[in-house]
Amino acid sequence: LYLSIYRHIGHPSKVTFPHFHLKMKALNKIRSTLQTDAVEESTQQVAPPLLGTNIVKIKPQPRKHKVIAYGYRVLVDEQVPEMYTFMYVPDAEQPEDLHRGAVPAGFSAGVPVDDQMVYFYTREGTTGPEYQVVYTRPDPDGGDVPAFSMVLDWTDDVDAIWTEALQRLEDSMELSEDALNFLDADPLWLFGIADPATQRALEKTAVVPMLRCMGQQPCLEEWFAYLNADEKGDADYKWVVESFAEVELPPPYTSFKGVGSVVCYLNNETNETTWKHPFYDYFAQLLNHCRRSTKEEHIKLRINRVLWSYEAESQTDLQNQMPLVSPKYVKVLADILGSELIEEPFMVRTLKTFLKAFSQMYHEGELDTQEVKWCLEIVENERAKQAVARQMPYEADPADQLNTGGGQVYCIQCGQIASCYCPECGDCLCDQCFTFLHAKGNRANHEPNHFIPCAICKVNPAKLQCTYTRGKYCADCYTKKHAKTLPKFLELKPLRIDYKRSSKDDRKRLGHPDAEVEMDPVVMAEEADPELRECFSKPAPLETTLGEKWHAFYDLRGVKYYFNFETQESMRRPQDELITTVAPVDKASKAARQEIVGFMALSKDPRYLPDWNEGKEGPPPDDDDGR
Repeated sequence: LYLSIYRHIGHPSKVTFPHFHLKMKALNKIRSTLQTDAVEESTQQVAPPLLGTNIVKIKPQPRKHKVIAYGYRVLVDEQVPEMYTFMYVPDAEQPEDLHRGAVPAGFSAGVPVDDQMVYFYTREGTTGPEYQVVYTRPDPDGGDVPAFSMVLDWTDDVDAIWTEALQRLEDSMELSEDALNFLDADPLWLFGIADPATQRALEKTAVVPMLRCMGQQPCLEEWFAYLNADEKGDADYKWVVESFAEVELPPPYTSFKGVGSVVCYLNNETNETTWKHPFYDYFAQLLNHCRRSTKEEHIKLRINRVLWSYEAESQTDLQNQMPLVSPKYVKVLADILGSELIEEPFMVRTLKTFLKAFSQMYHEGELDTQEVKWCLEIVENERAKQAVARQMPYEADPADQLNTGGGQVYCIQCGQIASCYCPECGDCLCDQCFTFLHAKGNRANHEPNHFIPCAICKVNPAKLQCTYTRGKYCADCYTKKHAKTLPKFLELKPLRIDYKRSSKDDRKRLGHPDAEVEMDPVVMAEEADPELRECFSKPAPLETTLGEKWHAFYDLRGVKYYFNFETQESMRRPQDELITTVAPVDKASKAARQEIVGFMALSKDPRYLPDWNEGKEGPPPDDDDGR
């Protein structure tokens, strides 16, 4: 009482009207009254405030609200708390018929006024529902910064926040007088919370599952909520939710986005609409089964489903179906077994073997749980072996010195100076070790490439051939001695001597009759059984020129290609059986070409250079010397 009178008369320094002393005298009298012993008796005469349910007032005007999301009802012991309830009149013609309603949490709606929208949001608070009001007018020029923005903070007093919103809209003169009159109503009624349709939808959500869709399509988080699953707690069963989201609706069902951003399913035969997906019960039971299963049983279930899906796709479109050992299913199996192919590219070869084994067991009968346990152990062993291999020091291959670098090349077997290189074995060997290792068996057919001694030092093997003198030199002798004797104006570059080139392969490409050699048993088995070569990928070598991140596969035509799981790129490389055989080179034309090239290298006269017309039709024109 004292505070109310104090607010009424104002501060003494601001009072300018007469009778000020009379009002101050009355205020002093109240102070003396409050200081007496009759305070308790006076306060007992005041009735305590009655805490009753809020009654929403209706306004005789048409409803224009648009529900964006219904939200959910807050329940405590399966009952709506008192602070979330209110009373409203469903029918304006029967004002005495009051019904109980509930304020949902996560509710959002908008009311269009003057070509703009005023939004109203609710959420679950600590002591009851909390509310927020948002109004934004975009920039008429299309800028990112809005011309006017009003975002009121969350509060539990709905009347206070709505009064503040109306006051700010009126002060800013953002809306017309008719729009403000339309908004001057109870916000629970204005935005559709106190609407029979909204209350029926909230009651329905407690019985029938509801799939919310805030965008054009439901996101994965909304599918998780639809199955009552948690993204973190049920992360291992994410594949169930993804399968549910990707499954096609069976005929005659179609889906559409209904009121309140709820996905509805329409039966075109009976014209019945429901919120429940036709396959909801199946995937809900599948999710509960995965929660009760062990890790091995869960993996077994996923592998069975992958193989079943592969066979179903094969029956639908057999001509365009990729082989089982493909990047798609290798990635799926890696996800099942908990392997990250980008960080563990060495697991690809093991996963290919698993796919073959699982496919065979699937056709012979049901997969065994013990087999799944063994696969998990193999995966851990592969990781352990890779960790040990990375800690081991790298040993350089002596054969690498044949391509780059200088110096001597040593035998891989005994460590002495090597005298030859075996292209089939890929090793540098001395004469004694080569004879010993290639004495019998298939190695007896190997043909070595003997090293050519350097023309200057006579010790190191020659690796470069001069295009001017045709001499063979090691890298050190060529750069330090022989290159200084060459004419500088020619800018000659040496040719690298390739000791790794196989003479058998050269004869085979040229169609030489002496190229018949004994074939490897693996190659003979692949040629005898084409499916073995076309359906399954060969095990890639440990170290390839492409690197460990590129893996070999075969497409549906049996053509080999390489795939990179990190960049998601694929590429093809020419195969020996697909390369067109090169026709033999005419020895006479080759000798004539060498003569012309040699003459051009020795001549200092530039007039001979325009006469070189190799590659053009017709013979080159004769010069003055008759060449």
